[in-house]
Amino acid sequence: MIGDVLVLTAFVYGIGSAIIPILNAEAYVAATALVLGNVDIVIMVVAVSVGTTVGKVVLFRGARAGRDVARKKQKSARERPDPGRVRIALRALADVLIGWLEHPWRAVATVFVSSLVGIPPLLAVAVVAGASTMRTDVFAAAVFVGRAGRFALIAGAAHGLV
Repeated sequence: MIGDVLVLTAFVYGIGSAIIPILNAEAYVAATALVLGNVDIVIMVVAVSVGTTVGKVVLFRGARAGRDVARKKQKSARERPDPGRVRIALRALADVLIGWLEHPWRAVATVFVSSLVGIPPLLAVAVVAGASTMRTDVFAAAVFVGRAGRFALIAGAAHGLV
């Protein structure tokens, strides 16, 4: 049945696009919406939104695991050589974003806006949020709502062109 294939394809593409930046979920949604009926568009938007949420949660949890490993290593690490200006600047930027994501309402707003409009990039937000104290379920909910809104707008615009 085409419905099952549509859901599975959109879900898998969503996961892939969340992890591999060259796979563009927005282009997939727009192209698919051009050939689907109204009901199928809603199903596709939900499936790709769930897929991208799953992929971003994988990145989030990976960053969380990395944070925990890094903390254990820091406790036992000896003094390290000078990390260089670029690493220091990147670390300072990450510290600012982590500080922002430590506050519950700012964290949800940041993840939601990133999911909806793409600024800051959701890939970076997912990784940094994983290094923060943000809860996984809250992160996933904000990503899903933002991505579903973004994909619904794109699908609606593309379908309106037909």
